[in-house]
Amino acid sequence: MDPAELRLPTLAVPVRLAVVGGEVAPAELHVADAPRAGRSDLLDDLGALLDDDEPFVPVRIAGHIRLIGKQAISWVAVKRRDQSRPIPVGVETWPEEPSLVTTLYDRMHHVELALVGGTKIIGQLMDSLPADRPRTIDHLNRAGRFLRLWTEEEHFLVNKGQIVWVSEV
Repeated sequence: MDPAELRLPTLAVPVRLAVVGGEVAPAELHVADAPRAGRSDLLDDLGALLDDDEPFVPVRIAGHIRLIGKQAISWVAVKRRDQSRPIPVGVETWPEEPSLVTTLYDRMHHVELALVGGTKIIGQLMDSLPADRPRTIDHLNRAGRFLRLWTEEEHFLVNKGQIVWVSEV
């Protein structure tokens, strides 16, 4: 039996990866190659990959596959728009990507995160928690290893274990 027959089809997703004690590097994470309604589904799949129970994740960095412990990942950033597609002539910015699914959130928290090592990220936490859980701390204390943070250009998945403090801005 050919070993290639046993492999599941995957999709390489370009990301920026920050590992504890290391520098930020371009990398690729791999998710199942499945039909998706839009880029938001891809971001959900990356979040699920990082939040699942498996302690290691394969990452391609500089052409080599490394198995990285999720506890050592400080954050992963994904461009909010697929920039492999060319910008249309006469347009100065990347166009919004169409999606069949639009997630509407009840609340948005503008925050600044300080991480171990001194990195700070400013962005938005968005949620639809129950009305009796409207605070930023409720969002931070949700289940899951990684916190989702939106900025204008990137979607961050931040390891909660690397957050020193969070401040609303």
